[in-house]
Amino acid sequence: MKLQLTPHTLATDTDDGAVLLSQRTGHYWQLNPTGAYALHRLLDGGTTDQVAEEFAAEFGIAPDQAREDLAAMTEQLRSSGLVEAC
Repeated sequence: MKLQLTPHTLATDTDDGAVLLSQRTGHYWQLNPTGAYALHRLLDGGTTDQVAEEFAAEFGIAPDQAREDLAAMTEQLRSSGLVEAC
């Protein structure tokens, strides 16, 4: 699944990852460096399967675990209204 930020979401990189702000609700999310990297890859057009394979190779984890973790993160961001499928 490819993602994009929703129109009311602002994102900025920080020294510790990234912060996403919903202008609609005023809520924000802080992503650690790994989460920020994953989000950037998805926003740049990578699919969840591609990013999961990269993470599995990079961090020495099972591809299924990487997919599961990535799916959980993207679902939380989607349900919070910060990102949407494109």
